[in-house]
Amino acid sequence: MIGRMLGNRYEILGKIGEGGMAKVYKAKCHLLNRIVAIKILRPEFAADEDFVKKFRRESQAAASLSHPNIVSIYDVGQEGDIYYIVMEYVKGRTLKKLISENGGPLDVYRSIEIAKQVCKALDHAHRNHIIHRDIKPQNILVTEDDVVKVTDFGIARAANGSTITYTGDVVGTAYYFSPEQARGGIVDERTDIYSLGIVLYEMLTGKVPFEGDSPISVALKHIQENIIPPSKLNDKVPKELDQIVLKATAKDVNLRYQTAGDFLKDLETFLKNPAELNFKKEEEITKTRVIPSKDIEQLNRISQKKEKEARKKKILKRVAIALLVILLLASLSYGTVYVLNNVFRVSDVVVPNVVGMSLNQASKILSEHNLKIEISDEKYSDKPENTVLSQNPSQGSMVKAGSTVYVVISKGRQVLVVPNVINKHYLEAKTELENMGLKANIIEQYNDKFPKGYVFDQNPRQGVQVEYNTVIDLYVSKGMQPAVVPNVVNMSLDEAKAVLENAGLKLGRVIYKDTTDVPDNTVLEQSVPGNTEVQKGSAIDLIVSRMSQESLQQQTKNVIIELPNKPGTMKVDVYVIQKGQKNLEYSKEHTYQDSPITVPVTAHKGTAIIEVDIDGQLYRVVEAKF
Repeated sequence: MIGRMLGNRYEILGKIGEGGMAKVYKAKCHLLNRIVAIKILRPEFAADEDFVKKFRRESQAAASLSHPNIVSIYDVGQEGDIYYIVMEYVKGRTLKKLISENGGPLDVYRSIEIAKQVCKALDHAHRNHIIHRDIKPQNILVTEDDVVKVTDFGIARAANGSTITYTGDVVGTAYYFSPEQARGGIVDERTDIYSLGIVLYEMLTGKVPFEGDSPISVALKHIQENIIPPSKLNDKVPKELDQIVLKATAKDVNLRYQTAGDFLKDLETFLKNPAELNFKKEEEITKTRVIPSKDIEQLNRISQKKEKEARKKKILKRVAIALLVILLLASLSYGTVYVLNNVFRVSDVVVPNVVGMSLNQASKILSEHNLKIEISDEKYSDKPENTVLSQNPSQGSMVKAGSTVYVVISKGRQVLVVPNVINKHYLEAKTELENMGLKANIIEQYNDKFPKGYVFDQNPRQGVQVEYNTVIDLYVSKGMQPAVVPNVVNMSLDEAKAVLENAGLKLGRVIYKDTTDVPDNTVLEQSVPGNTEVQKGSAIDLIVSRMSQESLQQQTKNVIIELPNKPGTMKVDVYVIQKGQKNLEYSKEHTYQDSPITVPVTAHKGTAIIEVDIDGQLYRVVEAKF
């Protein structure tokens, strides 16, 4: 896998770690030039449809969360039988490794700070109806600056009554199981609070509260045994902090913190003023695993054995009493039978309203009214998964006790798979997305490789599962990026050509114009003015000077020069300057006795400047007509 390129942009650099369902690699995104982490589903699970669904569910759950204490999800993809998620790369250690390296309990206040940040992450997730379900030190990353990042939402599902025993096996880690998870019962946000309470316990004591030879034995202890207060194992833990941990890990969900925000509030209160608080085999077990259904059934049988025995005794007692009553009433007169009928008549009850409640809440309310619940249908809706959309009989109806209320529940928002619309015209791509129930957001950018109006990238990418009405960003080509035309007037033709090519343009037609006062091959005009934007590769036409035949004719004229009166010899240089060119016409040594001297000079027809230098110094300048 090392060195492999996924999605034509992610180069696998090395392995970071692995869990029960996936392996994690460090990779480089060549498109955005950044380091990322890639989670790849284990090959043995890739062919399992249930596991693939869970893997995709992780990306959907985590991608909807945006919080500084939650690892960000950047991209999701599939390449053949490889399913992968691209995540934020976090430089740091897992909390499990931090505890292990410390060789014992962490500092009390550092433990609280870490727990606070996890609380903030969970509070954000729970507000978005996401339950993590696998909070443990291995899924909590701590950076070098002690910033906490919660990762691995692999078994998260939308809240509102979903249970992990409806369709299969329990997934999680035995050390951090809540009692309801261990039983395979209904779980909600308070399950995460219990697991975080166990994590805080481990930070404060250096060990987990329950240990055993197998996941089943550990899970059973979560159901049956009480937790020893942390202060019994670490005398540095204040009693008030004991109460926080014990409340978070209460076996009765109603006695726990009801929200992560409540948990966070008590931690902050403890830091400010504790007096204000008021309270009415390791690797095998810590490895995230799938606990088989048969083990859950065994766990349920063990944990519920006493309850069944008690219920059996109660039923036998009621049967005995009922038989005595029947025998007694059998001897009564007909008039007494009327009373008997009223005693045993099934009473009527008023159907309560459960529309808008979670399936769990609705079941509880109907049970309290001596009614049963049955799901008659499931539909996609804007309501969270397992929310009751309608009921029959309706609210206020009179029915016999024990009757069944049929409910239609929400399947959550409809999930769609994003198609590939790259290389399609944006109108075609937009129509395709809208026909599926998705929306298109057009983002125009210059692109040298795609024609104008065609999609060259999209976000989310092909294969990502999104909700109905999700907006898909379409990056549409505006064609080649324009070039700015430089001003090349007064440059030589060769200079102008080089400048145009450096600007991404090319030299077009060259049109010559006869002149008498401009040097040959000088640019006089250009077809597109300077500082104008044009498409790269455009041709720019130039009008270039050409000396006329008449102006090219040369004439010779004698120039008489009076020499300065000074002793010795002197060097006399005579130059002709015409049309921007300076030519040496005469150079010779003289004495004052040679004065005046006659020097023949040659120039083109027109005006020329005669420059006389004596010993390298300017002596005289004369304008002459030719």
